[in-house]
Amino acid sequence: MSVASPVPQQVGATAQLVDFVCGRDRRTEPVTRAALRGLTVDTVGVAVAGLTTPAAVLVRDWVEDQAPSDAVAPAGTAAVWGSSIRLGPADAALVNGTAAHALDWDDAAPSMAMHPAAVLLPTLFALAARRPVTGAELDAAYSVGSAVFRAVSEALPHAVHYGRGWHNTSTTGRLAATAAACRLLDLDGGVTAHALGIAASQAAGSLANFGTMTKPMHAGLAARDAVMAVGLAGRGFTANPAQLEARGGFLDLFGDHDPQRTAVLGERLEHWATGWVDDYAIKAYPSCFATQRAIDAGLSLREELGADVDRISRIAVTLEHGGTRPLRDTAPGNGLEAKFSLEYTLAVALLTGDVLLSDFTDEALERQGVAELMDRIELTERPPAEEPGHTVVRLHTDDGRLLVRDVHHSRGDSHRPLSHAELAAKFHQCVGRGPANESWFDALHTVPDADEPQDLQTLLAGPFARG
Repeated sequence: MSVASPVPQQVGATAQLVDFVCGRDRRTEPVTRAALRGLTVDTVGVAVAGLTTPAAVLVRDWVEDQAPSDAVAPAGTAAVWGSSIRLGPADAALVNGTAAHALDWDDAAPSMAMHPAAVLLPTLFALAARRPVTGAELDAAYSVGSAVFRAVSEALPHAVHYGRGWHNTSTTGRLAATAAACRLLDLDGGVTAHALGIAASQAAGSLANFGTMTKPMHAGLAARDAVMAVGLAGRGFTANPAQLEARGGFLDLFGDHDPQRTAVLGERLEHWATGWVDDYAIKAYPSCFATQRAIDAGLSLREELGADVDRISRIAVTLEHGGTRPLRDTAPGNGLEAKFSLEYTLAVALLTGDVLLSDFTDEALERQGVAELMDRIELTERPPAEEPGHTVVRLHTDDGRLLVRDVHHSRGDSHRPLSHAELAAKFHQCVGRGPANESWFDALHTVPDADEPQDLQTLLAGPFARG
């Protein structure tokens, strides 16, 4: 009588994440280090500019109010970027993450709606307050977090998760930042599994808060909770070590759990470990990523049409399926809401020839001609089966002409990257000009290249801490 061979048991999603986080070799990847240089200066720059926004100011004030008024910052505290303020790592991650996302000028992933650097870098730089770190350690941890962000989003899948109204930066972002933190701290597999389980139970954040102060706080909370998760797990705090795939776990709650997608999670993690460098964007314009391609189209059309927008009779904008999900479906009532209005950002691009930070004040919404041009813009989505990832703008003139722009990669996309000079110009628009800030840009740009462990907190505080 023959005996049936045992059926191999599928490795669970959490175990695949743990194996990836703890088991990957530590070789450096030149392509990821090169990308991380730009993301470091960009994320710090937009966070410094964002630190003065009401959202970041209120979060920082609340954090400082939790500590005794005469408290002295002990060793191991983390910098609030671009300031003399030092906080505990979790609090610093909350403030810096909120500030990094406050202007919606932080990085994006073209394949899926997420802002990885605004969550990962506040987490990693806060934990780096505990010990000096090398550029290779930061690069490896950032790449692990970037891979987890994308691979877990695929497993949900992202379209289902985001379609239910979850803000992926905040939900999956907690897992990604926790995975990156476990890698940076070189935690073992058991601790890493518990840390991921803790983070999964903290996940939250809804799209309904887009256009409010709570939206940028989503990034800060994800970073803070990642610091908390690894800190608790490292002390022996427990969670379900199979939390992602368990009944009522992360994949079940936040997605449409499919064992076939889970089975290839490890392969997708390995793909994204370096593949993320072809799937990131440093935004050229301070507004939602869903507006970026349309802005590029508008600027190009303005060059052909000229500044006389009165000749425009109507504009039809076609986005990918789901492309309108993060956008406002009513006219913006203030500058913050305007960042999520494609009609507003496209109108500004056509009227002025650029889209700048100053275009998102409450007063800017009253600019002459903006409302009238917005009324001529119509948005539609392509069917799900059609090609994703590009925006088509069709401009009709009163004399019967049709001008068309089809934009696949926005300016700043990894396929159409900002030049070093453009990156520096954005940084200085955020932090100001002058020799000190030019030197700061150069120093931040080389952080991923440090061969020796370095204390990053003085560097992250910048010249403002000495001014």
